[in-house]
Amino acid sequence: MSEDSRSYYHTTDNGSRIFVEESGSGPLMVLMHGLGGTTNAFQPLVSHYSSRFTMLRFDFPGSGFSTFKTPPSVPEFVESLRSILQSKGPEEVPVLVGHSLGSIIAMHYASQNPVKGLVLIGAGRSATHIPAAVAHITGLAAKAREGIEGMRDSTVTNNVAPSSSDLVRTVVRQMISSQSPLGYAATCEAICAKSHVDPHYAKIQCPTVLIAGDQDKISPLSRSEDLQKLIGGESNSVSLRVVHSGHQQVLEDTAGVVSAVDSLLVSLSK
Repeated sequence: MSEDSRSYYHTTDNGSRIFVEESGSGPLMVLMHGLGGTTNAFQPLVSHYSSRFTMLRFDFPGSGFSTFKTPPSVPEFVESLRSILQSKGPEEVPVLVGHSLGSIIAMHYASQNPVKGLVLIGAGRSATHIPAAVAHITGLAAKAREGIEGMRDSTVTNNVAPSSSDLVRTVVRQMISSQSPLGYAATCEAICAKSHVDPHYAKIQCPTVLIAGDQDKISPLSRSEDLQKLIGGESNSVSLRVVHSGHQQVLEDTAGVVSAVDSLLVSLSK
């Protein structure tokens, strides 16, 4: 990590205390993790891009080092992003990089605010209208309350492709191990709450790249294909890249993800 790296806590209006890390210099790139993730999920991208960008990553309330006072929700996660960006100054128009839950927050924000570009990795959508999906996420919340240690290996199995390395499995296992049981459960409940609705996809008017894992069981390729048709309507530029991974694309196929991100950055520089 570069010598100008720093970490700090940002407190939102509703009392959430959010752990933030920044490194590098230049235009702002914000990275947001998925369920059970932390800022560590993006270390390969930080190492790659911090010579050209200010890389800002944070733990959502209830994840990693971040805490909350009231039960979190998807709208609150969007407000957390907005609050952090406002603290940086109104002139900061970021590139947003979101993985899974983080991609949902990125799309909500981009549908309401100026954004230079979007990188959506293993993209998520609301599934509150699907009873089986709600039952699954609610079940994860119940398991978390019984103890995070009891769900680490099943999480790794569901997230990481059989073809990936044991080092990736170790990193994912450690990220899950670092979660607060109550925070993880609250995040699950936020995902399946009625307040989690899809954003207005047609209002997203910035260059976008979707990155899908060819072995992703959590967010299959078909979901990214659907989003490619929805985002921006006919007026937007949306590309889709497939990488060799499960649901931890950045860790499992770093080179493929970097290539996809680079393709977006090239389009932004024209």
